[in-house]
Amino acid sequence: DRIAKVELANSTPRPGTVGGMLKAYRKSSDFITLAQITRSGYDDYIEEQIADIGDVLLGEVTRSWIIDLRNAWALRGHNAANKRMQVLKNALAPAILDEKDTRIDGDPFHKVARVKRPHEAGEANPAWHDHEVTAAIEDAIARDTPGLARAIALGRYGGFRRGTICNLPLHARINGHDDHGETERRLYWITEKRIVLSDKREDHRLTEILARTPNRAFTVAYNAKGMKWKERQLNQAVERLLNRLAKAGKVRAATDDDGNVYCPLTIHGLRHARGVELALAGASDSEIMSQLEQASEAAAKIYRRQAERRKMADSAQDKIDNVIKLRTRKSAKNAG
Repeated sequence: DRIAKVELANSTPRPGTVGGMLKAYRKSSDFITLAQITRSGYDDYIEEQIADIGDVLLGEVTRSWIIDLRNAWALRGHNAANKRMQVLKNALAPAILDEKDTRIDGDPFHKVARVKRPHEAGEANPAWHDHEVTAAIEDAIARDTPGLARAIALGRYGGFRRGTICNLPLHARINGHDDHGETERRLYWITEKRIVLSDKREDHRLTEILARTPNRAFTVAYNAKGMKWKERQLNQAVERLLNRLAKAGKVRAATDDDGNVYCPLTIHGLRHARGVELALAGASDSEIMSQLEQASEAAAKIYRRQAERRKMADSAQDKIDNVIKLRTRKSAKNAG
């Protein structure tokens, strides 16, 4: 039924409707220049919204209507709801921002809050611990899946997003020279999502993993067939590996509602681990941004705050430990 509605809406342009704005957005430069993975996800939301709300007139788009829509989408989860809201907001932006366009009264998205992450939900994409990274890489190598080990190493020691992990070609590893004229290995590539230049010295830990594993594809990382990873395929491979290690007690574990053991780590958590590591090492926001190929310093500030909280927490624990030691010594002295 939804497919029929989408086909009808696509074949019959309706000016002045939400569906018309969604179709116009799909053809806009703002949409076309999005990263492929983002564009693909947005495409699904656009088709869904054309079928569900495409016939709504722009004059009927009000703040209360937006809130009702957000609340309905919230039943599908906070992330799904917020992404759908973003797609709709992008599509309606031309009509909202154009002062001469009076079809939509004011900004219906004004002060409409995003759907919050449930309090009981765990941390999204938690940073991996070093022993978990080592366990995963060694397990992948032992099971003759070196391309998976390389993917994990690229995420942790290169700080790359999933799209770049899948697509980084062998020729992105180049020989450069340091300030003293010595040869050094560098990573030189335009990243997939933000289209930002990556030009940085290769972490020696990444170099060691790549030296231990063979080149079997034109990309640095590859699947069991020696082919370039597809993003969903890589997610599934990492999930299977981590769940197996969680059951063996080698990485952190959690249980679902049915009592099944699984690992809450994700491949994106490798990038977070790199970000926190940079912050703990004293890297500035600009340095973190450059290392992680970010378009702004916003995420870098988050990593630095996490590192500062960790340092402060450890410092507080040191003070407690010192107080306990002093009490123990005093008690021992009084007893003597």
